[in-house]
Amino acid sequence: MFFHIAGVTVNPIVVIIWMAFVGFVFSSIGAAGGILAGVGHITIFGMKKANVIKPMNQILTVVSPIMSSPLYLKEKRLVVPAAISLGIGGIVGALLGSWLSHTYLKEMTSYQWFFGIITFVIAARLWYEMTPGFREKQQKVKKATKVFEDKVKELKASGKLNEIKEIGVNFTEMGIKNTFTFAGETFKYNTLAPFLAGVIVAIISAALGVGGGFLLVPFLSSVLGFPMFIVAGTSGLSIIISSLTSISNYLRMGSQLDLPLVGFELIGVLVGSYLGPILSKYIKGVYLKGFLAVVLTYIGIGYVFGPIIQHATGIRII
Repeated sequence: MFFHIAGVTVNPIVVIIWMAFVGFVFSSIGAAGGILAGVGHITIFGMKKANVIKPMNQILTVVSPIMSSPLYLKEKRLVVPAAISLGIGGIVGALLGSWLSHTYLKEMTSYQWFFGIITFVIAARLWYEMTPGFREKQQKVKKATKVFEDKVKELKASGKLNEIKEIGVNFTEMGIKNTFTFAGETFKYNTLAPFLAGVIVAIISAALGVGGGFLLVPFLSSVLGFPMFIVAGTSGLSIIISSLTSISNYLRMGSQLDLPLVGFELIGVLVGSYLGPILSKYIKGVYLKGFLAVVLTYIGIGYVFGPIIQHATGIRII
């Protein structure tokens, strides 16, 4: 099937299958969905228009957080003030990042090289998360998570699951300095930190045309020390704000969306996002991260060094 705006001929079944994989990874790990969507557009589908790829990537990255944010908010597993700070910073960063990328990364060669560099960064982060040193730093996070899981099981067994809010996010101090409790643990952060992080992350993610979860998740969990049970919802809400800002700015500057292709992609993402939480129960997280780290490392090598290797040896990497 030929997709006019994307400028490619590709079987819709291939589109759905790849995007189902993207949705599965994103819903299981919480990051790299936009990167894998970009890989699909660039390599699997063969798109050559960088400024069409970017907003189409980002449309796919907002599907999951739009669906999940209301649930996180209902269960008080979302740090709303932190998400708003990230989002406000994200608006500034998204406007700047999309303008810079639309202007200076409009050629596929330069965009693909930059995309490969960031792919390396994500792969390195995944390799790091599998080290013993990283797991040792997560003891406080694991403690809060364990308390939350045990309480959920207790409330579920007693038929009082609606009382989950009592152990959710509850603020005791709000302003420049913020303090809240979650699952019996106290957490503190300065409002300026997520704002500045939102600006920086949105510049990079808007320039690439991705959601930014690969940077927001480690920032919230490692820098601010938030438990993973509240990281997904908090980062997701801010991604909605920054991604919609970026998409709107790309369209304002003349980028177009191939809506028929997006339609098939959304089918795949929704299927993968549904299957992710179900199938990931049977796959150890470290194995899934390891597999993804290998794939992203290979992709990074192909995008950054592929042309050089092909010129020197005649071997095409990707």
